[in-house]
Amino acid sequence: MSSIREYVLEHELFCHHDHHRTYSDFDAARASYSYVDLLGYAGADLVSAAGPSLLGTPIDGATTEAWWPMVRTTGYGRAVLMTARVLFDLEYKADRFDDITAALQAYIKGKTAAQLYDVLVHTVSRNTWTLQDGWFRPDSPLLAEGVDALEANGLPDDYPDSYRFAFRFDGLLDMVDAGPIALLERATDTPIHRLDQLVGALYRMIDAFGTTGRLAALKIGMAYQRDLVVGDPTTHEAELAFSRIRSRNTFYDGIQQGNGAVDAQAGRALGDYMFHRMMQYACEHDLPVQIHTGYLAGNWGSLNGTKASNLIPILNKYRTVRFDLFHASWPWTSELGAIAKNYPNVWADMCWAWTMNPTESERALDEWLDGVPYNKIFAYGADTGLPWCNVGYSLQAKLGIARVLDRKVANGFYDLGTAREIADRIMIENGIEFFGLEE
Repeated sequence: MSSIREYVLEHELFCHHDHHRTYSDFDAARASYSYVDLLGYAGADLVSAAGPSLLGTPIDGATTEAWWPMVRTTGYGRAVLMTARVLFDLEYKADRFDDITAALQAYIKGKTAAQLYDVLVHTVSRNTWTLQDGWFRPDSPLLAEGVDALEANGLPDDYPDSYRFAFRFDGLLDMVDAGPIALLERATDTPIHRLDQLVGALYRMIDAFGTTGRLAALKIGMAYQRDLVVGDPTTHEAELAFSRIRSRNTFYDGIQQGNGAVDAQAGRALGDYMFHRMMQYACEHDLPVQIHTGYLAGNWGSLNGTKASNLIPILNKYRTVRFDLFHASWPWTSELGAIAKNYPNVWADMCWAWTMNPTESERALDEWLDGVPYNKIFAYGADTGLPWCNVGYSLQAKLGIARVLDRKVANGFYDLGTAREIADRIMIENGIEFFGLEE
């Protein structure tokens, strides 16, 4: 083992993106956890391997056993193998599935969710900091009693202290009915009948999450609903769109009245306007913005319009906003590298990328290190819902990072000290600096 490989494998990581369950949600499913729950993203590859024959069929034991042999060699599959080996010293294969279930249940037995997260995320995976997505949102249980209660009572003890959170409200950016507006009304206990009230309620909600001291970024995941091309409607155009949307209580009402296409058009204008208001908030509060680019989770996701290059007008307009562009924009990794090189306000993030395609991720990191200042690269994010998945995803990322740096040293591009310095930066220090945290 080379010195840099050993150094990287023992290194701490900053997890720039995760979707972990709360302690209470984790506990609610304890009795049902099985070998299927180690799959993580590999479930999507099972669907892909099976072809149309699996349409509408849930991922269960039978489908896993049937299609796992074809999946175990993908990035998703290899991460599952690593997790089972590290945690249970077992091979993830059909004749050991029952053993893995038993080992998993034995592993979690007698440990609280907090203890399990500490062991799996902090000790085994060495994820020192985690940026959690999905908890700071308008339909979060945190806001069941409204923003005033959140500000008065703070956050419940449902995640480790090392977690910071991103505010996300994609529904506001692709509206076809008044549902997102109703969510804001309930969360802020404020009637919304005008466009300025909509903006005010959005800001009020973000402010409330900010009072917790654990708001780290705004998150834009709208690539799952629409493309990343953002127009710049006038206030008047947005007001007209708001009136159209506000009058539609449900999407189905719009369709039944034959106005679905009109509502979608209005929703686009209003969504673009609200996107700009979120960027304005980020600018005024020095709050980073994380944006999903590239490949979409699951199956059948459209990649039309998910390139990071679609955001160039936004990057140009909001030059003081710090953008964290996700997932290496795979399969357009070279484009993201060029963007991070050219735009001082862009950081290139490899969260999830190592799991999707380890070889392409190595190539991207190798290329980026030749073209992008290394303080602009975030090397890792698990992007998963269950904490044991971090074990395989972290190891997969570390092996790839180590191989890239090892080659740079072997080829004479870096000495060992430089390679270690780069590892320090891309694996943890860049994230700490970017989000203003302390070790």
